Amino acid sequence: MSSLKLLSKYNNLSKILEVALNYANKLQLIPVFHAYFEDEIISNIVKSLEPKVKSIYEEYRFDRTMFVKNASKILGIKEYDFAYYPYYAFPISKETRVKFIDNSTIPPKAIITKGTVRFTFMPYKSFQELESHVVSREEDDIVIEFEDGKVKSHSRKRNIFTDANVVSKIISSNKEVLLNLTLPTTYYLIPSILAMNVIPFNNEVIIFRDEEALDFKVIDGKAERKQIMMGDTLNPRFKLEVYYDYKSKRILKEEMARGLAYKIPL
Repeated sequence: MSSLKLLSKYNNLSKILEVALNYANKLQLIPVFHAYFEDEIISNIVKSLEPKVKSIYEEYRFDRTMFVKNASKILGIKEYDFAYYPYYAFPISKETRVKFIDNSTIPPKAIITKGTVRFTFMPYKSFQELESHVVSREEDDIVIEFEDGKVKSHSRKRNIFTDANVVSKIISSNKEVLLNLTLPTTYYLIPSILAMNVIPFNNEVIIFRDEEALDFKVIDGKAERKQIMMGDTLNPRFKLEVYYDYKSKRILKEEMARGLAYKIPL
């Protein structure tokens, strides 16, 4: 797959890719990490959307936001009203059930249907490193328990690095919360490969944790290879972004891969 060819150029990703591939084989997943790394997915999305949104693109070719907004209306794409935590969320419970919503970013966005996470300002190499930074007051101390995507309980002992207003709104809201589902370095790419292999919204994945060791199980929503390559596992709005970025020559896969390689904590 193009994802592997592109990311394997970076030596610091070799172990991370090896782990991701092992889990892909174990779970019978297709080894893709992001739509922009896969020419076949991009091509199929553009072909399928061209007859429907070409005229809208011509009208809003210089405004990506307006293109997506108007094309979404034409295609009848549903608006979802989530609360959103824009930093990082580490699942820390022994068993965390998640539903993937949007794989336009790495890490992908998901809601927690059952489990506990830490809200953090930074990604971390390990759970131990995360906890040590919390203890040394170099990281926020915010733990949130979720059920059905909503906050069930919380502990906020320190909130100085992330936007406290955002956290307050999430805690007080009765909305489902969209998170950037983040794992320690060794497992960093696995949420992305999972998100690319399930139907958005209509899926359930369990993350099992035993200290630093993680395991995964796809309960519902697993897609076939053809569905993945046709773009069926992408959030509908993201498909419009793919279309716009391709037509506007904004898909810079090498730059994106390089940025990812330097983003992951080592």
